[in-house]
Amino acid sequence: MILLLQTTTFSAHGGIPTYNRVVCRALQNFAPDIEKQLLILAEAPEHIESPSKELPGLRMKAFSGARLALVTNLFRIAVTEPVDLLLIGHVNYAPVGLALKLIMPRLQYGVMVHGIEVWSRLPRLKRHALQSADFITSVSQYTKDQVVSLNDVTPDRVYLLPNALESSENRTDSDPKLPSGLKLLSVCRLDRAERYKGIDTVIEALPAVIKQIPSLNYYVVGDGTDLERHKTLAREKGVADRVHFLGSVSASELQSHYRACDVFVMPSDGEGFGIVYLEAMQHGKPVIAARSGAAPEVVLDGVTGRLVEYGNREELARTLIELCLDGEQRRSLGSSGYRRLQDNFTFNHFKENLTEILVRELPRQTLAPIRQHVVSS
Repeated sequence: MILLLQTTTFSAHGGIPTYNRVVCRALQNFAPDIEKQLLILAEAPEHIESPSKELPGLRMKAFSGARLALVTNLFRIAVTEPVDLLLIGHVNYAPVGLALKLIMPRLQYGVMVHGIEVWSRLPRLKRHALQSADFITSVSQYTKDQVVSLNDVTPDRVYLLPNALESSENRTDSDPKLPSGLKLLSVCRLDRAERYKGIDTVIEALPAVIKQIPSLNYYVVGDGTDLERHKTLAREKGVADRVHFLGSVSASELQSHYRACDVFVMPSDGEGFGIVYLEAMQHGKPVIAARSGAAPEVVLDGVTGRLVEYGNREELARTLIELCLDGEQRRSLGSSGYRRLQDNFTFNHFKENLTEILVRELPRQTLAPIRQHVVSS
């Protein structure tokens, strides 16, 4: 059995929940004869009814944030059922894998790391749990380098497993009714704990940009505890009438906003990957990101978008003006971004990468026929 532990999955938005859903769908297609079970911490039971029907190869159980109940169930399953591999979706639960391995030395466990949560030296227990894991998956080379250098993890045990989109379809009901003129778009949480997203830098750059492009409007999708600070900043900079905070929107509305925008901008300093960059690339939009974190692994400067120094509003303003005034450059960067997405970050790429990792890490007797097929193909 493959036992998968995730903190949140089907009802949540953002990079980690999206990654978790892609993992679930990839596991659904992996080795049908091997049982897979999914335990989700921050999910209500009713939220997994529909996914359970769509993914019949996964047994699912949700715990609505009840950590003790989740851990108790996890230990019960591991002790009473033949678990070959435990996949842990967040470093916070790596100590659970370590504890189970101490009880059951034959158990193998892997930990998925995503970004900023491992970009510093972890507390001793979490660090030891990472070091003791049979393997780790990382969404980017940058995050791999950070977890290796700061937490003393053996690099050979860290696999790259980049993010991917859940679907290649661009489903949208209708385009939003927005004012005419050029449109910038950002999509992110606006939380006090995540001020590194760079939305305030975009707002600070807008007065200079609007002088050159008077019809410009800026749309921000996302909600959070830092929303009012951003609204105040827009008023202080005299651009409140050009900055539109849309809050949380439905999946179809979000795709409509991607389709309607001319440039996607999120000059963040804390992206372990940046799923929103892929979402913009899927719609053929040029991306402006910061030359920081893992963003340069996704957004190629001058090829699929433009990279700027994090927090540098003057450079950001110049780059925005240049792109807004050059429609051909926008189309070229957007087309290249779409091709890069198709060549590197589709679900099929993700599924193949995860399959290779599982074939390497599952016990030999469990996957002997599949190992032989993979080696010969």
